[in-house]
Amino acid sequence: MKKQFTLSVLLVSAILVLASMSFDEETKTSQRNFIFSMFNDEPALPETPFDYGDISFPAHINSDTIETGYEGDHIDTTILDIVQDDKSTLGRVLFYDKKLSAMENMSCATCHKQEFSFAEDKDLSEGISSLTKRNSMQLNDLGWSNTDGFFWDMSFSNLKDMIGLPLKDENEIGAVIEDVVVKMNATNYYPELFEKAYGSAEITEDKIVDAIANFISSMVTFNSRFDQEANKGFVGFTEQEMHGLELFKENCGTCHKEGSFAFNQMDHSNEIIFELPFLFTNGLEKNPEDVGVGEWAPGFDGLYKLPTMRNIAETGPYMHDGRFETLDDVLDFYSDDVVETDWSFLIPPGGFQFTDSEKSDIKAFLETLTDESFLTDVKWSDPFASIVNIGNTEVLEVAISPNPMNSYAIIELDNPTNELVQVELYNEVGQLVKSDSFSGSTYQLDKNALVAGMYNVRLQSENKYKTIKLIVQ
Repeated sequence: MKKQFTLSVLLVSAILVLASMSFDEETKTSQRNFIFSMFNDEPALPETPFDYGDISFPAHINSDTIETGYEGDHIDTTILDIVQDDKSTLGRVLFYDKKLSAMENMSCATCHKQEFSFAEDKDLSEGISSLTKRNSMQLNDLGWSNTDGFFWDMSFSNLKDMIGLPLKDENEIGAVIEDVVVKMNATNYYPELFEKAYGSAEITEDKIVDAIANFISSMVTFNSRFDQEANKGFVGFTEQEMHGLELFKENCGTCHKEGSFAFNQMDHSNEIIFELPFLFTNGLEKNPEDVGVGEWAPGFDGLYKLPTMRNIAETGPYMHDGRFETLDDVLDFYSDDVVETDWSFLIPPGGFQFTDSEKSDIKAFLETLTDESFLTDVKWSDPFASIVNIGNTEVLEVAISPNPMNSYAIIELDNPTNELVQVELYNEVGQLVKSDSFSGSTYQLDKNALVAGMYNVRLQSENKYKTIKLIVQ
């Protein structure tokens, strides 16, 4: 497998024709049926896979004798036995590869960024055609902590099912699995990665989802100060952090545990919602536009998943709608602004009435739950990153609309010094069908003799470049 790349690999549009389809009105073929790859952008992977599968749970998580203030609750520590090195390696590549998306412009990592513990620093994420409905949740510790339900509305009880939905959702990854398989088979790396992971180079949807599930399940944050101190009696905690731990345990610990609330023996794990609904109220006013669990369980409006507190300081903004920017905002809310609802059993009316000092102490404790190494560990990083922006190469800021185009499309770019910009248009088979140049910030591309289909518009100005996919109707 290739591991090294040159600048020329980045700058040459090597367009592979993997399939061709027509816009037949009877079959109503969508733009997502066009299959293409622009660059020979292969991942840089180590000869020996990273160690994903050797996961050791800290002793304090299931201990009946160690008082931590943020306790485990009947955690099945065998739940991560599924994690294998070669499968997680494949899952890492899939997680970051934009070839999975219909327009090759999004990956799982677009909305789940490592530096934010695989959350995103936005209240709502930008989908293909509109903002997402809810805030992008962090993925750290998702494979083992609070596995009673996935997504904010807890509508899925299986991690693989959770992965499959955004993978094929038209506003998220928008993958057409049949097309993705064709594109993957045309690469130099996927057949080999699937062979190593599954003993066969055959690429299937089940394997894609399983590999991503392996990668996500490997994302554990067991190297926080909290974990390091828990088995030592917190002798290294400051007085403030220790007081914050005690306050958290007394006021927050009933709901914010690390396990599955001892309900994992149920046939349908999200039945916990019907048994203990008050655990899942967030103290916010009900919103008829987003009723949470009530979307699939009538009568249980306003209930949402409890995310892990691990790495919580890195995952803002907070709540399902991202309304709170900081931990300070969250603590202020639970102190003074809680809205009483049908489920307000564990939250005092109006809030916990924390003093400013108590809020600072709780925040100090929550920050001990951060595993800094997780945010930078290369085994969870982007394997394609080494081929982006090499040397002095920069990417032009370009927009093109309308796209799809009918009779024309306007190209807009940031070009304040009116540098000469070369524009080239390539069809699906990689043929240059138009070449021109212009100075300024706009350029009109006319349809003229162009036939319906997918094109690649390439723009270059000195050491800046950009390629955009354009659909001609």
